[in-house]
Amino acid sequence: MAKVLVVDDSRFARTMLRGMLYKFGHDVVGEAENAVQAMESYKSLRPELITLDLVLPGESGLEILKNIRQDDTQVKVVVVTASGQDKVDAQVMELGATAILHKPFTVEEFEKVLKGALTH
Repeated sequence: MAKVLVVDDSRFARTMLRGMLYKFGHDVVGEAENAVQAMESYKSLRPELITLDLVLPGESGLEILKNIRQDDTQVKVVVVTASGQDKVDAQVMELGATAILHKPFTVEEFEKVLKGALTH
């Protein structure tokens, strides 16, 4: 079981991710809907895994990922995005994401990516 922070500007997406994470036995220790909340929650909660949307109010998910990686190279970060651009995928991985999950995705795909990220 991992302590997880869910970062997405969509309440619906956060609810869906939280439900799946609980189903898989993980503990959602926090949620954030914008960049400021994401960084504050990350610093105070110190999760083991973060699900991170790229499009957020304030800074982008790319900036959040960059800031997190400057502080911590061990936390697992799964970027959840609707972008299907190879250029964005390459940039995300270059910045240190553990994995990328493209929306829309199935429960099975999410579980597989999580398992891979947590054993990475």
